[in-house]
Amino acid sequence: MNLNNLRVFATVAETGNLSETAQRLFLTQPAVTQQIKHLEHVFAIQLLERTNRGVTLTDAGEVLKDYARKIVSLYDELESAMEGLRASVGGQLTVGATSTIGGYAVPCSICIFKEKFPEAVLKLKVANRQQIINDLKEGRIDIALIEGKDLKGPFVACELAVDQLVIIAPNRKPWTDRTSISIEELKKQPFIIREAGSGTRQVIEEALNSIGLDLSHLNIVVELASVDSIKAAVEAGVGISIMSRLALRKELHTRTLLALELEGLSLEQKIYLAYNRERIQTRLGKAFINFLRSPNRGFC
Repeated sequence: MNLNNLRVFATVAETGNLSETAQRLFLTQPAVTQQIKHLEHVFAIQLLERTNRGVTLTDAGEVLKDYARKIVSLYDELESAMEGLRASVGGQLTVGATSTIGGYAVPCSICIFKEKFPEAVLKLKVANRQQIINDLKEGRIDIALIEGKDLKGPFVACELAVDQLVIIAPNRKPWTDRTSISIEELKKQPFIIREAGSGTRQVIEEALNSIGLDLSHLNIVVELASVDSIKAAVEAGVGISIMSRLALRKELHTRTLLALELEGLSLEQKIYLAYNRERIQTRLGKAFINFLRSPNRGFC
């Protein structure tokens, strides 16, 4: 038995719901269930009963509830006291983000967070998806903001937003006044692709695979690793590309680039907040996680 088991149980006792407990503690629901089962194994007695409305405590669960709350509360007091002693060295957080998110959303989030916590020191590292995942696993960053699914490793991940991908083309003929492009036309046009390892490229590959195509069916003329370089190449007429709307706010406002829908195929990518479950989050880290998850402009 460890403190996390008791913290999970105390939260379940409060909410009466495994799913809500998972959300509060940034865990998956199976992880919550596993920790409850561990406690039941330790005490060799059933603690919860499942109902149509959630879960209820058994008699043994009612007894454990009060003890769990006291133990968790006492530990939190201890942690708070220790945090106060190490506050002078605990005010730095390194955030990693993929190119699109790090270039066009996270700086805004950091600025708003700094207004609330001016003493905090936040560093931002921007790289492609695979690099950010590796950095998170190796402890070179504390928190990651990435797009794309299938995040494998010792991570806790929660969805922050859903971003739409669009076809981008220069604001000139034959694209002027166009609002969409067919898949057959996409296959013929000169196409600019993101580098391997990027979240956007992963979404494109998965979308094409869903209709029996792959990247070899596209007329790829150049591969670029920078969002800005792709936008510049498209604007110069080198080709068209697929990009997040998040990265196109300025260009769509000034109409230097056009955003077209791809007919018959939805292009979306989910944006996730992730951290390593094997590493202890500081108070600053927990505050930033809660801030990003809040509905009040936490994530720009």
